[in-house]
Amino acid sequence: MDETPLTKRPWFYIFAWLVILLIAYGWQIFRMGGIRAGLFDIFVDLVLIFPFLLFVWMAFFAQFVLPVQRFSDRQKIFSRLLTRLSGGHGPALFIENGVIKEHSGERLKRGPGVVWLDSASAAVTRTPVAIKQTMGPGVHFIETHEYIAGTLDLHIQSQSIGPKESDKPFDDDDELVQERRKQVSAWTRDGIEIIPNISVTFRVATGFPLAGQPGSRFGYRKGNRKRDFENEEKDKQAIRKAILGEGINPMVQPENPRHRVAWNQLPAALAVDVWREYVAKFTLDELFMPTQDVPAATIQMPQPTEEEIDPLSRPIRVGAKRESIQDMSVSFLHEINVFMDRMIKQLERTDQKTQPPAPPATVSTPSVPGEPQKKTALQVINEMVKARLTQPEVDYLDEHGVRGHGTIPSAEYQLLQDRGLQAINASVSNLRLNPQIEETIISRWSTTWLKNAKNESEQIEHRRNIMESTGQDKAMRQYAETLSKHLLDKRPVGPKETLKNLLMNTRTIIIKNDELRRRMTAEQQELEDILKWIETNGS
Repeated sequence: MDETPLTKRPWFYIFAWLVILLIAYGWQIFRMGGIRAGLFDIFVDLVLIFPFLLFVWMAFFAQFVLPVQRFSDRQKIFSRLLTRLSGGHGPALFIENGVIKEHSGERLKRGPGVVWLDSASAAVTRTPVAIKQTMGPGVHFIETHEYIAGTLDLHIQSQSIGPKESDKPFDDDDELVQERRKQVSAWTRDGIEIIPNISVTFRVATGFPLAGQPGSRFGYRKGNRKRDFENEEKDKQAIRKAILGEGINPMVQPENPRHRVAWNQLPAALAVDVWREYVAKFTLDELFMPTQDVPAATIQMPQPTEEEIDPLSRPIRVGAKRESIQDMSVSFLHEINVFMDRMIKQLERTDQKTQPPAPPATVSTPSVPGEPQKKTALQVINEMVKARLTQPEVDYLDEHGVRGHGTIPSAEYQLLQDRGLQAINASVSNLRLNPQIEETIISRWSTTWLKNAKNESEQIEHRRNIMESTGQDKAMRQYAETLSKHLLDKRPVGPKETLKNLLMNTRTIIIKNDELRRRMTAEQQELEDILKWIETNGS
């Protein structure tokens, strides 16, 4: 029940002011001699003056109803106010975070309307026979028989599926618990059921505007230049693919809410499929034992953007308060700069043709040295699930989880691209096993923990020895290079001068390094003694 006070309801406010105006108008007519004496004036007021003033004031206030800047948009607002007076208006909708905010029955209206989307929303409209337009953040106008086909949220989305913390999927027969179990249940190569929690982070694959450029900080680009229009069209295509790419689950009845697969449910469904595919390649023991050889990761060099390669191609950012003549002048000067830059590059290429060609520069991708890492199969599965959703190509694993040579294309990544989505991260965690199997694993661990601890200790000691040897070799090379450089610079004559220079340079290295000076006090004193002996007894 609506408990809004009568005096605060909109219709009461309008009706009260109308009564006050009618009373004031009636009093003025009474002063003029009554209705019979002012019949002509009343006719002129009601038929001519009142409609004209209503038309003028509506045209004036239409400029401030919605945040629009173009004159054509203001005209559309005014036309929709007029249709509202006649009762033929369409819906007036506000979309916030991808959710439509409306009065009851507003979407059922089929006249010309208006849609206002906040900075984190996008939508697609349609008519009964065709898709009409794709809308990003801002104010948009829809025509007769045009309505919202779908909306989405431009925020980064997170979805987690699997049992809740309080669920006991192996003991509880509750229908909802078993439903959450079936969503993520998978079987290992040796026939053990595992129930995890799977989390996916993703977003619509729209681009972000540059600093100072118009658009939404959640990922939607706008602008007035040709490149800006191209970027905006790309973002609209991603939004259109995401909304129109929604499907159905044929395994669920149409009356079930899960029959429709919304745009933000696809990444998690793909992650579950990949998880089931990879967990079937390993046994239960392999999931928790560090027996998988993973190649050392390589460092990918960041690629410069087009604006960084060619600064002149970066759009000129002009404030909204500039006049159109100033905008044209700035754009004209920018085009001149771009033309001059192209001419200079053309002249440089012509000049280079007359000179002998220089050898091509090669850029090598540094890699982390070392032997392949040892990881558990569960870690490998986590990496592969993320890679299949975020990379166009992934490493090949055979039916037993052995990493092969080369890569294979990722169908899941391509599917997300086709649906206008971009996965950011995916993880598999909180694995649940049958309680009897858990007890078996714990008892087995209790009998082998000492052996496992010794093996791990030996591996750590082996790695420590390798690191120490590598560090010593590196230090010896640096020491030899430093002394050789000093000898080449001073070029001493004779064994005495050579030995003396080596010892003095060694002493200098110790003195200049605070840590060496603190640790090598005795060695420093020995160097001093040797130098004194050379001065007095050396030949």
